[in-house]
Amino acid sequence: MLKNKILEDYLKASLTEEEINLINGIDINDLGFDYDLFGMNKEWLIVAYGIVKLLYQRYFRVESNDVQNVPVKGRVILASNHSGAIPIDGSMILMDVLTNLKPPRLIRAIVDNFAYAMPYVGMFFSRVGQVVGHRKNFEVLLENDEGILVFPGGTRDIGRLFKDRYKPEKFNVGFIELSLIHKAPIVPVAVVGAEEQLPTIKRWEALGKLAGSPFFPVTPQFMFGGPLTNFLPFPSKYHIYYGEPLEYYKFFSEDTVENPEMVTTLAADVRSKVVELIERGLKERKGVFY
Repeated sequence: MLKNKILEDYLKASLTEEEINLINGIDINDLGFDYDLFGMNKEWLIVAYGIVKLLYQRYFRVESNDVQNVPVKGRVILASNHSGAIPIDGSMILMDVLTNLKPPRLIRAIVDNFAYAMPYVGMFFSRVGQVVGHRKNFEVLLENDEGILVFPGGTRDIGRLFKDRYKPEKFNVGFIELSLIHKAPIVPVAVVGAEEQLPTIKRWEALGKLAGSPFFPVTPQFMFGGPLTNFLPFPSKYHIYYGEPLEYYKFFSEDTVENPEMVTTLAADVRSKVVELIERGLKERKGVFY
């Protein structure tokens, strides 16, 4: 299965044959040499699955709610709040849909450009199916009837200070425009629990620029252990909620993208649906870590 024997033995011990067959059964639109147009590879997917599975099941103990609202086929955009200083929430959403939706579905996350400028990070994201946030890439995925995960609040959302937790930033409008043009439903998604994994108490912009990132999040972990533990997340319990698909394209024509006010209004409407799901999650959860 894999060229690395040690890694292969580990995955055989940690993954069931059913799970390996699940990944092997995914159609990656292979262009030759076992890679798709964006560099995704099944061997890398199996490795990522083996790692994320442990975080999903044992560390963050993700609880899924209404994943059946995600269409099992056809183009779709999942629009979620973003938080927690590092994008663990994205991987938890992707794993949740892959393992709980019946039949399972692979969703592709749109990743901010700066991540691909960081050594090795961009290549890893590409190999496991994530795509750099360029509009043309977004369009190609939709034209191929793929499912896409976006965080319309961008880096402003993931870098939110802990005192402002669970208050998503204003949503960018690009995903609304592409939804209208390509007639793709939008599924609002809310993640509750990621805010507490790495509470950001200060954004250190100067240090972030040195690392090729918009900011460096200073967390309580940094105060106790320095840079080595700054990105070690607390085992907060995740709750993921999926709202009903929003099909704005049935009521608004493609020409709506030429109306900035209306596009902004639709983006705000999606944000309001995400906020409603967040409020539901905060009300329903019993505690941060259990």
